[in-house]
Amino acid sequence: MKLVMKYGVGLYGVLSLLTGFSGCEELDHSISEDPYGGGKVQFDLRLLSEDPVPAKGYPGDTVVFKADGLLNYCVPEKGEYAFKFYLGEQETKILAATDTTLTVRVPDECVSSNTYLVMENQVFYGPYFPIEGNISVDKSWDLSAKVVDGIVYGSVSQYGKPQNNYLVGGFQHLAQYEHWCIGHVNSKGVVTRWSSSDFGTDYGVKPSSFEGDTPPYINSISAFEDGRMLVSGMFSAFEVYNPKNGGLYDLKDRVYVNNIMVLRSNAHPDTTQQYVFEDAGKESNGKPIRYSFSKLNGGSLQPIVRSFVTSGQKIVAVGNLTQYVCNEYASSYVDSKQRISPVASAFRMDDCGVLDSTYRLVDKVGHYSGAGGGIIADACMDKDDGVVLVGSFTSFDGVPVPGMVRLDAGGNVDHAFLENLGAGPDGNVTMVRYNKALDKMMVVGGFKHVNGQPRQQMAMLNPDGTLDETFVPREIGGGTVNFAQLIDKEKVIVSGTFSTYGGVPRLGFLILEMDGMAQQKFNVPGAFNGQLYHVAETETTLGSYGLLLMGSFDRFNGQKANNVLMLEVNLDH
Repeated sequence: MKLVMKYGVGLYGVLSLLTGFSGCEELDHSISEDPYGGGKVQFDLRLLSEDPVPAKGYPGDTVVFKADGLLNYCVPEKGEYAFKFYLGEQETKILAATDTTLTVRVPDECVSSNTYLVMENQVFYGPYFPIEGNISVDKSWDLSAKVVDGIVYGSVSQYGKPQNNYLVGGFQHLAQYEHWCIGHVNSKGVVTRWSSSDFGTDYGVKPSSFEGDTPPYINSISAFEDGRMLVSGMFSAFEVYNPKNGGLYDLKDRVYVNNIMVLRSNAHPDTTQQYVFEDAGKESNGKPIRYSFSKLNGGSLQPIVRSFVTSGQKIVAVGNLTQYVCNEYASSYVDSKQRISPVASAFRMDDCGVLDSTYRLVDKVGHYSGAGGGIIADACMDKDDGVVLVGSFTSFDGVPVPGMVRLDAGGNVDHAFLENLGAGPDGNVTMVRYNKALDKMMVVGGFKHVNGQPRQQMAMLNPDGTLDETFVPREIGGGTVNFAQLIDKEKVIVSGTFSTYGGVPRLGFLILEMDGMAQQKFNVPGAFNGQLYHVAETETTLGSYGLLLMGSFDRFNGQKANNVLMLEVNLDH
């Protein structure tokens, strides 16, 4: 039997035949249309992937792209084109066409991107076209092209060497080297090996310090005046190496801590050594063992959101904290005990870990209750040692607050700040970044207004809580803002999932003016994918002005990236 399978007729006949054998119910005879019909015709035109002339350009430039088969779908002398051309994710004016070339004008405001033709909803891709401007990736900065396999939360310049940086985060490797949560990078972006003169620690936070399935991380780093560094986050051990000494054991040991510790200027743990027995009343081969203990004998049983060094060189820790903890050491390591004290969202201690009894200790009547109705997501410290906390909380120490509160230098709620803040943000605040030189802060989150004024997802605040009236964000489309930071050069660096800003395609990354305007010359990069957590002003490998971007991102300007990148930014013109 020969079956005809054209336009569904043969299929219907087969089904009818089968129903005769099986006794099935009669089929719906309305089935008559060709199920294979309606396919789109493939148009015979192409936009070639070869570089156009010029291969990159500025807004307003005329560019000639190479193509094939265009004259079948246009009448150039009449300016009639059945297809559309897109550059910078927007339709671009076509100036002329031949069968093998397409001449277009670069839009006045656009970003670097792939180019493509659209013909009746069919897309024909062409080459990537870079838009020229005052910003570019420093490709000579070595770590930009290497593996950084986790979030980079922040950095601090090495004492006396401002172009060398310690990076902290949730990574396990920097380049090909194993560095858990902390590493050192020189001015060329080259990662320093551990146990060098610049980087005296071994591996950093070790994987044995996992709590459950969550890897350890360092999300905050700041510096003391003498070059030591304060790091905090979620970790319980830090690697340290003890050399041979006087016949005692050569131990590669761990310094055990509670989510915070002080490092020396070369990132070696700031420790003290004690000779103790491993077990009560016992010796190891008749000798005590030298153990390293953190000089900062204080911390928290909960992960620390942020930590700061005050002007008086004391330490403030902030987060969803309820318990401060320190160790009481005995002659036997196993007999050491922990002493726990209640705290409410923040506490202060000296650099030895001694809790400051004048700062926010919970009294018997619970006067200090900390954040209520939500969590603390982030915090910053201003130049007066005041701490601004942000998040989803709706009260603090029993006082109603709009997801933001400032604690003064004594740890008390700043009621004047709250009065100036007024209704505050009308949604959660996810991040705050403070610039000491400009004495202003940026907040981002899921809000649309701040104290009744339109501020879509980001706002600039003065240190007293008043809204900066000058900075007005333009309309944000296609996504959200997840980061905004002021830099000393009076620019605002922004990242997010948005695709437009002020109606112009801007693909997840912005450099804004102090009034919120996006100047074209600073906003040429293509697609950014991820989130920034910190931007450091520094120098490029050529000694020019640079921005070190840190965060969790895998694409910048449409190219592969690995959570850290050096940009060269020309601010002169």
